[in-house]
Amino acid sequence: MAIANYVYSVGMHGLKGQVIKVEATVRDDKEQCVIIGLPDASIKESKERILNCLHALNEDIDMKKITIHLSPADIRKQGTSYDAAMLLAVLQAMAKKPAVIPETTCVIAALTLDGQLTTFHSMIPTIHQAILLGFKKIYIPPIDISLFAKAADIELIRMPDMPSLLAHLEGKPSLFTDDVILLPPDPIPEETDSVPHACFSAIRGHEEAKRALTLAAAGGHHVLMTGPPGCGKSLLANAFHTILPDMTHEELLEVYSIYQLAKQARSLSGRPPFRSPHHSSSEGAIIGGGRHPKPGELSLAHRGVLFLDELGHFPRRVIDTLRQPLESGFAVINRVEGSDQFPAAINLIAATNPCPCGYYGSSERYCTCSDNARLKYMQKITGPIIDRMDFVLGLKSQSVLAQSAAETSEAIRERVTSARERQRVRYGMNTTNAIVPVKLFEERAGFTEAQRKKVADISFQEKLSSRASLKIMRLARTIADLEGTERVTDPAVEEALQWKLQAGRVHGALAR
Repeated sequence: MAIANYVYSVGMHGLKGQVIKVEATVRDDKEQCVIIGLPDASIKESKERILNCLHALNEDIDMKKITIHLSPADIRKQGTSYDAAMLLAVLQAMAKKPAVIPETTCVIAALTLDGQLTTFHSMIPTIHQAILLGFKKIYIPPIDISLFAKAADIELIRMPDMPSLLAHLEGKPSLFTDDVILLPPDPIPEETDSVPHACFSAIRGHEEAKRALTLAAAGGHHVLMTGPPGCGKSLLANAFHTILPDMTHEELLEVYSIYQLAKQARSLSGRPPFRSPHHSSSEGAIIGGGRHPKPGELSLAHRGVLFLDELGHFPRRVIDTLRQPLESGFAVINRVEGSDQFPAAINLIAATNPCPCGYYGSSERYCTCSDNARLKYMQKITGPIIDRMDFVLGLKSQSVLAQSAAETSEAIRERVTSARERQRVRYGMNTTNAIVPVKLFEERAGFTEAQRKKVADISFQEKLSSRASLKIMRLARTIADLEGTERVTDPAVEEALQWKLQAGRVHGALAR
């Protein structure tokens, strides 16, 4: 095994981890501590913590110039996660016989002024990324590590202070006990759900919408519902969350990491997130952004639901920012300094009234909107966005006497979970039919030439785009997965075609 002459740490670039090499030199000169390698203000302040820790450790630094280098030098670094690694690098440079630190070992911890290892913001995602980057031995503060219990062949070594860490590196036994546990800087709240999610069996009527939402949950597809006020759009969207499968352990870690980066509270619940931003939300709030980019609502809804109620009231620019993430499953934030990418594999559920007053096409009340006002209202929902919607549903108000469906959300969730598992096995990755890469989808979807020709012929007749044709095939694959069939059946293709043609008809009626 190769032995490093520097100390490894891990930094965060968006939600991706970056290996950081920390090296230090100590030479006779005017007493000074300099940190180079594009550090931000919080890292520049680390020099005071390092000098105080050196004094606390009784190290002689009189007339010593300490230079600490963080590489790669052309990547900007921020946060206090490098404190312990920088102090260790200095101590290594000062030691007559430095400790042997393998390349598979890293140090992730902030420091107090007396050399105690302590927590820092975004610590959980940083540890998670260190594991994904292949480190086998990770020195961290004394925190609860039950969240990483399933990480195989990984040694998370909790140390209370620098003397204990140095002793452990030298092979001496640790005196640390599990009785001393620090709370993370972002405490895990109790599970609270402010959104009442109704069971599907309690919703009267809307059988077609329930079928569409079941397919959307099974394949990660997107739904737009339109109809008069009170027809059940919001109720169906809230109930949709109850049929999504529980997150896997890896998904839970991923989602919790996103919330820590965004500095938002999130419990360790296995249920997918449900986000419902107000229509006054800005573009940055939805897609993410800031000087040091943070995840927006798209990423906070990762592995769950993004419900955009009153879509027609959102600014058109905000709606158009959804185009790329809906297809790729990622939200990309571009800045002069570079780009940050956050995961955004979501189910988009959007709801809108057909006009400003809400009653265009209703049999209950007359619409009071002019044609110009109605068209201006609907033109915010542009053709490219409609093209990315798998379902466009025109809802009507239902009678309270309508029969409720016998199938409960729990029963539907079992079928949806089975369909999602088939997709993971088929593609060899944690993805859904809606966003799996096109090449992989075409290789493994299981369509016959006759089925492909049928989709191509009808797409030509109805003047559908190439994207719409592909969405038909993705939806047909989801229908087959929900039915439990290995090959895509002809009825599945037919149903997918009907859903797409219906979407065109509903949107066409609203845009006229």
